[in-house]
Amino acid sequence: MKTNTSQFRQQPLLAVFSSYADFKRGFAYKGEHLYSLVFNRNRDKIQISKEKFAVRNLRRIFEATFHITPKIGFQAMSLRDLSTETGLSMGGLYSSISCKENIAVIVKDVVSVICEEIVEESSKQQDPAVALEMLVRGYLYASTLMQHWFYFLYFETRSLPPEDQEASKNIELIQVAALEKRINQLRLESDGCHKSSFVATMTLSLIQERYLKPWKYHQAEQTVDDYADKCLRLIDRAICRDGNGIN
Repeated sequence: MKTNTSQFRQQPLLAVFSSYADFKRGFAYKGEHLYSLVFNRNRDKIQISKEKFAVRNLRRIFEATFHITPKIGFQAMSLRDLSTETGLSMGGLYSSISCKENIAVIVKDVVSVICEEIVEESSKQQDPAVALEMLVRGYLYASTLMQHWFYFLYFETRSLPPEDQEASKNIELIQVAALEKRINQLRLESDGCHKSSFVATMTLSLIQERYLKPWKYHQAEQTVDDYADKCLRLIDRAICRDGNGIN
C-alpha cells in the first residue's frame, strides 16, 4: 500500500535554504517522522498494527542493516544476524518486515520519495539557474543526510525483485533528466560547450561520489557547501556560462 507522502510532511522537504545547515534544519525525513512514513507507506508488509511499536522496531532494523551490510553485503546478511544486532526476536523481525527482501524494497521507496520531491520542488522554479541549483544542492544535501540509504540502494539494487530493480534504475534516470532539462535551458551554443546530456550525467556522478565515499570527505576541509559550489561552477564552465569552455 502506497500512501500520499504529503500527509506525512511536517514541512516541505526543500524549505528555503542557503546552506547545508539550513537544509538540515528543514529536512522532514528524519527520526521518528521518517519511520512513521515507512510504516504508513508499507502497511501491507508490516504486521504490527500499533505505529509506536512498529516505528521503534523499524528504526532498529534499518540502523542494524546499515551497520551490517557494508561489512558482509545484504545478500549474506541473515535474519539471525539482524536479530542479534537489533536484539529483536525472529518473531519480532517477521512481524516488522515480513521478509528480508522488504528491507531493500523500503529503502528504494524512501530514496525515491526524496528524489521525486526534489525534482517536484525544483520544477516550480521559473528561473532555470535557481532550479538547477536547487537540484544540485538538494541531491547533495539529502544524500549526505541519508547517506546510508543512498549508499545501500546504489550497491544493493541487485537484491531487489526485478520490477523494483527497474524502479531503482529509474530514480537515477529521473535525476539525470531533471538536471539535463535545466542545463539545456542554460547552455550556450558554442563549439567549446559540452552536450547537456553529458554534463547532467557528469553532475550526478559527482553527487554520487560524495555519498559513496564518505571516508574520503568525512574529515575533509571541503564542506558539502563547498562541494556544491564547485559542482555548480564546473557545470557553468562545461556549458560556457562562465565565458569559457572545457576543451
